[in-house]
Order: sequence, then C-alpha cells, then structure tokens
Amino acid sequence: MNPWVKLLRPANALMAIFATFISGLISLGTGVVSEWVILTFASLCVILVMLGGNAMNDLFDIETDKTNHPDRPLVTGKISLKNAKISIVISYIASILIALIFISYLSALFVVIAELLLFSYEYSLKRSGLPGNLIISILVGFIFVFGGIVVGHFYRMIILFFLATLSNTSRELIKDVEDIQGDFDRLTFPKRYGRRAALSLSAVFISTAVILSFVPYYTGLFSVYYLIPVFFCDVLFGVTAFIQFRNVKKAQEFSKLSMILGLISFAVGGLT
Repeated sequence: MNPWVKLLRPANALMAIFATFISGLISLGTGVVSEWVILTFASLCVILVMLGGNAMNDLFDIETDKTNHPDRPLVTGKISLKNAKISIVISYIASILIALIFISYLSALFVVIAELLLFSYEYSLKRSGLPGNLIISILVGFIFVFGGIVVGHFYRMIILFFLATLSNTSRELIKDVEDIQGDFDRLTFPKRYGRRAALSLSAVFISTAVILSFVPYYTGLFSVYYLIPVFFCDVLFGVTAFIQFRNVKKAQEFSKLSMILGLISFAVGGLT
C-alpha cells in the first residue's frame, strides 16, 4: 500500500466520507442527489483534515508507534519527518480554503475549530487520559454536524453527534487498554485507574449509546425501518461490551464493525 494512503487510514477515511454524505441524506432525503457537488467538497475537507491529523499524530507518536504500530510510514521511514510536517500544513490550509471558497464561511470556521482541537489534542490533551479520548470522539461526531452545516440542517445532526461521540469514546478506551504497554509517554485512563476500570467505563459509554440509539425513532427523525439495522448494531455493541474484558483486540474489531453498522442504520433512517 502507498505510504501516503496508509497514513490516511483508508478504512477511517471511507467511514468519514460515508458519514458526511449520510448527514446530507438525513437532512434532505432523496434531495441529497442535487447537493452531491457541495457534499463532495465537504468530504474532501474531511479527508484533508484527517490526513493532517494522522500525520500530526504519527509525528508526535513516532516513539510509541515503534512498539504499538511499527508498520506506520513514519516509523518505517517511508515518509520523512520533513514531508510529514509539510503535509500537515498543506492539508490544513487546503481544507480551510476549500470550505471558504466552495461551501460557506461557517463551514470554514468549523474546519478551523476542528484543526485547533486536533492540535490541542496532540500537543497536550492526549496525555490527559479521558479528556483526550473525549476530544477525539467529539471530532468524530463533528463530521455529522459538519455535513449538516453544509446542507443547512445541522440541528438534525445533534443526536447523531452524541451517538457517534459516545460509541467512539468507548472505542478509544478499548484502544488505550490494548496499547497500555506501548504508551510509556502518557498517563492514559487505564494506566491511571487500571484496565478493568477503563473497560467498565467503556461499557457505560456503550450502554448509553445503545439507549440513545432509539431517540431518532421516537423523535420522528427516522422511521420504523431504522430500528431493524440499529437493533443488530446494538447487539454488536453489546457483544463488544461483553468480550472486551476477555479480548480487547477482538473487542476493537467488534467495535469498528458496530460503528459501520451504525452508519448503515443512519443511512436507512435517512432514506426511509
């Protein structure tokens, strides 16, 4: 795989693009087809912010990644530190300009806020434990809000923002447990309070997300057809909460699969 593509984390990028278009779908229904151009620009902004954020993450984490992720491009030397720094600057500036020129001033402001949060996270908040986990998860939820802003219906994305934030915070805690040996330069939640406490908190976030997953139906945002895929999504989250105490690596896989199914649930809700 091309090292720059690997730096972007293709699976995460595809999920982000999907989430951006789903935001438009939920806001406009089938009318989203007429807004495909602006949503494409919005997706490009999201990809560039993610590219810059991943490059910055790998730059700050190059020592811990030698243990946790030895195949990443900066660790292997396939991308130089100088080129990584250049890519951060270009990606961040380009995303702001695209939002400013092709979308709106508000969307450009939102991109700037997201980039500042990413920088704050990498510079200091990632070493703070749970607050850092929450910042990353809020940024995941921001994707839905951003998609809503682009098509002028961001208020409909508020519940999806909370669902994405809660479920991703659980995943962040599971990842911290998985990386507990390699994270020697930061005091993550599991390092401070222990593995079991972190996984128990993860289960609380999962449970809250599962309970709130029915809100879009009861508020009339989604039809009854949404309940079918979200039921299976919630079952997978339940499995994640259960097996994480035995196998965090497997729980990571189930967590990602649950989030993908959650996106599909939102798409079904937007279409019906």
